Amino acid sequence: MKHKTMKTLAVLLGVLLSAVASAENKDGSNESSFIAYKIKAGDTLNRLAHQYLVQPVDLDAIQKANQLRSLDILKVGAELNIPRHLVKTSPSKAAIMGLSCATSIRIGNSSKALTVGTQVSEGAVIEVPAECHVSLLLEDGSIIRLPSSASLKISTLRKNALETAPEVKLDLARGRVELDVNKSRSKSTPFEVRTPISIMGVRGTEFRVGYSPEDQSSQVEVLGGVVQTRGSTDATAQAITQGLGVPINADGKSLGVEKLLDPPVFAAAKATTGSPPSFVVQLTAPPHASYFVADSSNTANLTGQRSSQHLLSPELFIPKLTPQVTFYLLTSVSETGLVGTERTYGFCASLADGKEARCSALFDAPLADGVAMSFHLSKTIDGVMHRLLDTQTLHARHGRFSIQGLPAGHYQWRLSYPMAEPSHASTSHPVIRQSGSFELITLPTPSP
Repeated sequence: MKHKTMKTLAVLLGVLLSAVASAENKDGSNESSFIAYKIKAGDTLNRLAHQYLVQPVDLDAIQKANQLRSLDILKVGAELNIPRHLVKTSPSKAAIMGLSCATSIRIGNSSKALTVGTQVSEGAVIEVPAECHVSLLLEDGSIIRLPSSASLKISTLRKNALETAPEVKLDLARGRVELDVNKSRSKSTPFEVRTPISIMGVRGTEFRVGYSPEDQSSQVEVLGGVVQTRGSTDATAQAITQGLGVPINADGKSLGVEKLLDPPVFAAAKATTGSPPSFVVQLTAPPHASYFVADSSNTANLTGQRSSQHLLSPELFIPKLTPQVTFYLLTSVSETGLVGTERTYGFCASLADGKEARCSALFDAPLADGVAMSFHLSKTIDGVMHRLLDTQTLHARHGRFSIQGLPAGHYQWRLSYPMAEPSHASTSHPVIRQSGSFELITLPTPSP
């Protein structure tokens, strides 16, 4: 029995390699990608073919087609490289997890209104109107964010029978896309972002891609991990690592790797007249920046209502501050259009002065109503991180929760919760995981 099992597995290896060679001879392209399968005790060719492969395998034809010298070459625990195109697939879906205004999904010639929780699938085209923002959650917990005026097609969104994470291919036709890809994904599972002049292959990372159809330029900026980047006319791809970016011109040519610019840093604030008070914030910024971007939101994770300002000088006007924190994500933009690394500030106005000032911070959890959340909040004091809150039983109301009584300082936070109700939770339901940090600046309310 053992010899027969090894023989059928060896035959399987031969037919798979033959299929790959045949596919490569036809088009020389993506058909050569593999999925690694670890051989288990009791595996047979018939079982593997029935459970995982698209079409049944003719054992006689396989045996005749193979030219292996030895049939006893595979052992239990060894890895079998199976061509991806031979493996069964099923549809995967993404869920809308954040939405700043009404927009639409276009699938073919039809469209429908988006709401939080809406399911989208392969083939969907998402058009984000100006001053809007959309976030999507994939089944493996990866997050896709689409800022104002972006146009994105989900060209591939499917799972195969051998991997838990979905295969993803995104086509960006306009604007920008920000991605936080689940770092536990297999390196062999495709996650690809394309523009008309560039292609990015992802291996578990956080990064951004931009494309302007007006001047036909593209950018990729890596905030974590590694992205394989190639312009459409580049001979080879290059690995872009954390803190680096590359612009791509209209000819599809990479213009060289650049270090991403540092973000502007808070320097001072001055109150203006009015009630509630407004402030003009002075920023210290890199000298070679072309301009600066300030994305604002009333929630710390910036997934709710969100607006964006382009600043030609390092000065920010903040209208009508209250004891509830307004958050600003600040970045610097280089002369080649690369958006730099990020820094988040929270600004609030307090009736108390100095160390007595306290504010409240809102967090978005749009898919968490009725679900217990895990939430952790820490503050750095004199270079040491102190835990302020660590709970597994936090609940949101209307998709949000608030943390009260926060003094000025630097905070780190993380939250997680299952998308499904606890009674329906399973491994097929994604867990939403978010984390971030912000520097809280409390500004005194001017005397009347």
